[in-house]
Amino acid sequence: MKVSVITSRYPTKQNIYNHMFVHVRCLEMAKLGVEVEVYVPDQTSSTYIYEGIKVQKMPSIQMSEKIDKRSVIYFHLLNIYPFEKKDGWPIYKDIIKHKVPFVMYVHGNEVQKYSARKYEFNFRISDFLKWVKKDIMVIPKMQKFVVEGTQGTFIFPSIWMKEEMERNLNLVIENGHIIPNGIDTNIFQYNDLSKNRRKLIAIRSLSQKVYDIEKTIDVLECLPVEFTLDIYGKGIYKKKYNQLIHKKGLEDRVKIIPEFFEKKQMNTLFKNYGIFISTTRMDSQGITMMEGMAAGLLVATTDNSSKREFITDGETGVLGIEAEDIAEKIIKAVENPNNFLRITRNGREKVEEINLEKVTLKEIAVLKQGRDLVNK
Repeated sequence: MKVSVITSRYPTKQNIYNHMFVHVRCLEMAKLGVEVEVYVPDQTSSTYIYEGIKVQKMPSIQMSEKIDKRSVIYFHLLNIYPFEKKDGWPIYKDIIKHKVPFVMYVHGNEVQKYSARKYEFNFRISDFLKWVKKDIMVIPKMQKFVVEGTQGTFIFPSIWMKEEMERNLNLVIENGHIIPNGIDTNIFQYNDLSKNRRKLIAIRSLSQKVYDIEKTIDVLECLPVEFTLDIYGKGIYKKKYNQLIHKKGLEDRVKIIPEFFEKKQMNTLFKNYGIFISTTRMDSQGITMMEGMAAGLLVATTDNSSKREFITDGETGVLGIEAEDIAEKIIKAVENPNNFLRITRNGREKVEEINLEKVTLKEIAVLKQGRDLVNK
């Protein structure tokens, strides 16, 4: 089977973080015998190989002519950029026009209105323009694609994400599958981290308010003085968060470390901590959180959006709404090392249910249904 993955970004040697979650599944599909090629809309045409995966970049208007008509089209965050050569809309239009079978993995951003994330709005002209672009220009096109692309199948990482898409686009998805993003449990191996159970780690972009770093800092403030927190990440709000840390007098217990890591480096880093804290205003799954679970970290996260689909409070991790609530549950989970080990071992077992090979095989099964439509 041949699969043509179409995405707005893809890793390069210069930027390994460009939609790495797409590359991970491409590598796994290739390992399992699928012929994979990647297409990325761009201003100019070029081709490169990244870790064995062929990536072709070109203006989107040319892409439909280049894609092998025998392949299954697999969309991953193909964004709509009005008036740009890398705009994904010409590709979507061609799919509708020629009734080309496709599979779309819905990650969130491509179907969420800007107004769905009101906390990102700062009442600046730039925010208003983002609202106009997303809610007025992009979302109606995505609605049209979903309604008229009746030959398509949709995959969601969680039930919440499916319902979120239906809310934002004001429609019902009949042909959908729930398949979470896979976790590489070969890289992230379980460790007994009970000796570090008062050391917290967060790995976040500091450029998006969705990650609610303020609450992460508030949780640490509610914990006893022996608890510490290291926040790994870069972004425009770094100065603001450092000011909050200073205001609360937490400089000795909270540090922001402006670094990013590859997966294998993260696995090594995790061994220095005991708790992965992942406060958030919304999340379709939480990949890094579940990688931490796989590695033996106690995961503490906000009880909203998709979280109950992946965490059972007090059994596989910690769920709470307010900072005080999360802190109290963390204390209870770590006060006894045996209880800490019980929860983290349960967490590892939960992640095993969605290890990378298992979920990729499920994705391949859906793609094979698309292949059967292509061959009709």
